[in-house]
Amino acid sequence: MDIKTIFEDNIKEYSDFVDTDVAENINRIYYRGIAGHGPDDNSILSLLIWELKNVEDEQDTESELKWLYTIDPSYISPLMKSYHDEALNDDVRSTFFESPPLEKEREDALSECDFSLQAAESKDINITVDECKKLSIARKDAPPYIQSIAFLDNNEFYQGLMNILFKYDNPALEDLAYLSKTWFEQSVSCFTKTDDKVTGFLLVHACPSGILVPVLLFAVGADSRMNLVEMLRFSIKMAAEIYPGDTIIRIHRRNSIVSALSKKLFPDKKGEPVITGKRSEDG
Repeated sequence: MDIKTIFEDNIKEYSDFVDTDVAENINRIYYRGIAGHGPDDNSILSLLIWELKNVEDEQDTESELKWLYTIDPSYISPLMKSYHDEALNDDVRSTFFESPPLEKEREDALSECDFSLQAAESKDINITVDECKKLSIARKDAPPYIQSIAFLDNNEFYQGLMNILFKYDNPALEDLAYLSKTWFEQSVSCFTKTDDKVTGFLLVHACPSGILVPVLLFAVGADSRMNLVEMLRFSIKMAAEIYPGDTIIRIHRRNSIVSALSKKLFPDKKGEPVITGKRSEDG
């Protein structure tokens, strides 16, 4: 099996083998990808895309597998061996993933590659726009000082983002400061200003599939708590105006703060059953 690196320039060659919501990220700074090709006919036998995490901490850099495709489970082992070499080049110490339940042959192949597997509940929960509309927070309009990021020029956006990230040391996306303003949904994403300075953001990404993914909700200053609520109110109202009621909003419960907020707003929502895996890349 011949291994080729996946780039922004060649990702279209693999469009039949990778989810579009994953493929769109291959141009991002911490995303990587490789594909295994048949040595004789150049057929695509396997494909892996991953994202680097905790990059600033060389002692604890991790990798999250975002997409794994193989035409047959027997190709998982050679693909993972090639991935291991790539991961070591980025000082990755451990690898983890969350996946829908797998057939036994693929679970066995991953176990043979030293992944510890277990059944779990997904960290993601899916909410519809209609469900958001029913929240008490959506019963009145946000104040006029909450506006969509479409009203910010690029300089204002990035200056505001830097101000926020300086005081928020654990964003959901490590490459947040490198993403273009247009990567975010312009109407549903919003901001607040104090004394002509951006002091809060609620940023949402619209995936190619149509799923909306909130990636930042944070505010600074004396009115930060109130502004968080008002930005939530604004984004829910805008999403309800623009998107069909069955549009999915995917919330990634990455830490206790997000989990607690999700539980408060949507107490009955559960994540789908998944398989999680983790292995060490040291040595």
